[in-house]
Amino acid sequence: MGPPSADKSPGSFKEPTPEQLIRIRNASAILNAELMEQIPAQFDPAFKNPCWTTGDGRFRCLPYFYVTGLFHAGAISLSEKLRLHPDVLTDACSGCQFWGEIDKKMGHYLDHMKEAASQIRTDPSKVLMDSSPSTFSFYWASGGKPHIAFQEAIIPCFQGCSDKANREKIPVGQCMDRECYNMSLARDQERAKLAGIDWRTEAHNPLLVRGVYGARPPKMILLAREPLRRLFSAYHGYPHYHAAAAYGREAIKFGQYAGDMVRAVRACEADYTPLLCATLFEALGAREEAVYFHADQIFRGMYGLYLEIWFRFIPPQHWLVLDADEYFEQPKQTLAKVIDFLGLSKVNDTVLDKMVATHPHKSWTQGQEPMLPATREYLAEFYRPYNSLLAQLTGNPRFEKWNEIARQG
Repeated sequence: MGPPSADKSPGSFKEPTPEQLIRIRNASAILNAELMEQIPAQFDPAFKNPCWTTGDGRFRCLPYFYVTGLFHAGAISLSEKLRLHPDVLTDACSGCQFWGEIDKKMGHYLDHMKEAASQIRTDPSKVLMDSSPSTFSFYWASGGKPHIAFQEAIIPCFQGCSDKANREKIPVGQCMDRECYNMSLARDQERAKLAGIDWRTEAHNPLLVRGVYGARPPKMILLAREPLRRLFSAYHGYPHYHAAAAYGREAIKFGQYAGDMVRAVRACEADYTPLLCATLFEALGAREEAVYFHADQIFRGMYGLYLEIWFRFIPPQHWLVLDADEYFEQPKQTLAKVIDFLGLSKVNDTVLDKMVATHPHKSWTQGQEPMLPATREYLAEFYRPYNSLLAQLTGNPRFEKWNEIARQG
């Protein structure tokens, strides 16, 4: 796709040419062979949804659209509402976090979408939804599918270090820093070079998604919530953060957690780049591996960084990027916008009202101590460039205003 452009406006991202699509698909097959060997050269044009018939007669379908994220930004609430639209189908793997989990295989994914595929075969106007909120942010724990070569190298190396720890009492982390991380990253870079892509900017999930879909990219929906609000909700919503021995529900404890995570990310950035830290964090070394849950909640709010790479492979016309607070405040208007974007059948007010009423957004922060001003200030400064980038990428000044909202509370 070439190097990233200095122009970040929506119009600067173009649809890949046929030659570029061939390159993307070939690269995807080298990075993750199992993923691509299940996919045909083209889909059946008789169906609105991307579907095909295999050589042995099985009818297969991929999702027509993705609610890509995010956790604690209303993605699950929106997905549950969309389930009620008469055109929308879901299946056993609609929410199985396929793109976000390295161990999920394409064969498994398709096998667990076969009931929806059967309905689409009967009614070609139906479409399949994937509602996995881990799809969007491809930080290391959710972005492993293009990095099979890293896994192939580091797993036996880790076992060797574990054996040395037992025999020679050499700490596992020390051994892995010396023998495993750099070697495994080098193997991963070699695989990317073999695939003919830039390891830093292209060896990510967006390339694989475009490789799978080829000339018929899916429609993508992102609910992005102001990062401090999303982080605060996640902290109080997941017990493994607020119930950890080092932390707690009090504002000062949240401040300690946020400070620890931001310092860990800044330390990483001092040695690497923000992009490498946001996509490879715990694969870079024992220092990052030791960080509590690998700073995952911090990375999830860096929307602009991830969206820029998504846009290089699936350009803006295939995306609907929504401010979660707009969805919370105006669910009916937002749903109408989503239905229009997806090209679904228009529904009357009765159906729309029923969709709005189902699965209301849940607050995890009600009754909690508010964020301390000092915590708010350094988090706002951390996310400021990513909010500005999101505003540039989408052409929506609403996201630039997050920088003011973050400091005001």
